[in-house]
Amino acid sequence: MRLPGLHSIHWKVFVFHLAVLILPLAYISYKVRTSIETSYLHSTEEGMIDTAAVVSEFYARLYGEFGADSEKVAAELSRVYSNLNETYEIKARLFGFTRAEVDTRLLVYDPAGRVIFDTKGTATNQDFSKAEDVRRALSGRYGSRWELDKPHQRVNIYSTLPVFVEGKTVGAVSVSKSTNRIRNFISRALEGFVWPGVIALVLATAMAYVLSAYITRIIWDLAWRAERVAAGESNVRLETWTRSELGTLARAVERMREKLEGKAYVEEMATNLSHELKTPLAAIRGSAELLEGPASNDAAARAKFLANIQSEVARLDRIVSELLKLSRIESQPPGTEIPAIDAGPAAKDIAEMYQRRAADLGLVFHAELAETALPIRIVEMQLKQLLTNLLDNAMQFTAAGRAVLFTARRKDRVVEFEIRDEGAGIEPELLPKIFDRFFTTANPRTGNRGTGLGLAIAKSIATASGGGISVESELGKGSVFLVTFPAA
Repeated sequence: MRLPGLHSIHWKVFVFHLAVLILPLAYISYKVRTSIETSYLHSTEEGMIDTAAVVSEFYARLYGEFGADSEKVAAELSRVYSNLNETYEIKARLFGFTRAEVDTRLLVYDPAGRVIFDTKGTATNQDFSKAEDVRRALSGRYGSRWELDKPHQRVNIYSTLPVFVEGKTVGAVSVSKSTNRIRNFISRALEGFVWPGVIALVLATAMAYVLSAYITRIIWDLAWRAERVAAGESNVRLETWTRSELGTLARAVERMREKLEGKAYVEEMATNLSHELKTPLAAIRGSAELLEGPASNDAAARAKFLANIQSEVARLDRIVSELLKLSRIESQPPGTEIPAIDAGPAAKDIAEMYQRRAADLGLVFHAELAETALPIRIVEMQLKQLLTNLLDNAMQFTAAGRAVLFTARRKDRVVEFEIRDEGAGIEPELLPKIFDRFFTTANPRTGNRGTGLGLAIAKSIATASGGGISVESELGKGSVFLVTFPAA
């Protein structure tokens, strides 16, 4: 399949549709991630504050017992923390579960901001008085901060509370946790959505491509049909079934096409008609002028010119009659429901009539008619007119002693009428024109020309009734006209 160029609206619609799908999804994913992380950090911070409050109260009791002796306070805190660890290990052995990694850290500061106790033991005796959270806590307020642990590539958050004894700040307690756990949880959760996300993206891409292809196909079809109308092609119909804006556009172009086609039809008909009428009118005028001259005294010449006038008047009458038939057929509204008939009896009547006519012309006529019904949707008189025009054409161009074969049959869901002759055949360059209005060639038997409307009428009848007509011909061997209708 050939893809449209990059300038095509197909790709613009495709990219826009993808953007409409992907950008909101990306924004929603980002907001969900940040909302989960923020909610987790807030709930974690609340737990850290509660833990810091308990440790602060315990530190205040120790301060009341040991005073400013930070070594004794640290030793007691270490002892209590060790007992908690031992208790946890015993429970783990009793109940058979594995101890998870502890990511909570406690730091206790003296009034100067120096660390007197650290559960990890790495910050003991370090001065944290300049840390924002510790400085605020030593001034009697709650403090918090974030810290990047570069060696472990993680972010730690600190919640720090002051320790009060008799209204005086005697130290501070910090509880620290890493944000890696929630980040790892979110990462694992997002990894679980990778394949569903990829599948959803592929489906969205396919839907976007199909939608854009659908829209551009309608536009291309509309443009293609409009080009055919602009090129002068007749009987071009635009698809107007959709109720969307594209359907409205198609209906507007269809109305424009009908008006343009009607105007072009009138112009073409007037041009062709004026051309066809010139010959008989000129012959009538010439004969009339001669009758006014010396030839009027010659009985034989007068009879000849009067016969010419009558012949040309008859030809004019045939042209007008045929034009009226063609006009009635082509003015039939498209989509008109036509009742079904059995074409067998009509075909039989036509065959009998042309059997006698062929005998008068010295032709061999064969008819092969189906014995079963031939149900098609067509007006019976129009069917007879169609078959008559084709058989007249076949006999006109078939020499005496040659054969004309008329066949009416049914093949599956199609009813076919075939007229085969052993006439002179049609030149290959003339085949595309033989169904055109007023196109005619001389009768090889008489040298006269017809109206040039017989085959045009046959084609119009077949087309208006939902059928089709085609021709095959070989010069010097004859022609085959095939008319097909869907079986009713």
